[in-house]
Amino acid sequence: MKDLVTTSDSVIASLCREVDGIRHRCSSLLEAMAKCSDQSLTCRLKKEFNLLINRRSRLLETAKAMQCKGVEDKLSIAFLVEICSRPLPI
Repeated sequence: MKDLVTTSDSVIASLCREVDGIRHRCSSLLEAMAKCSDQSLTCRLKKEFNLLINRRSRLLETAKAMQCKGVEDKLSIAFLVEICSRPLPI
């Protein structure tokens, strides 16, 4: 199994990958909810979707806080803010 984090990996890069994973999972959840006919399953999918949306919002808040504090790697922080702000594919 490939290592997900290397020693040279930055926290910001990890957060960028997390946001990307959230976007992909949200897209999958939206597809599944559109096809789902079981109300119990739909409810669970919606709960997971909402948890992911909340996590993405917290990541955006964190990225903006890093921007305000003047973190050294301004380009990476700007990229993190940008990908956190992208609308979800619907």
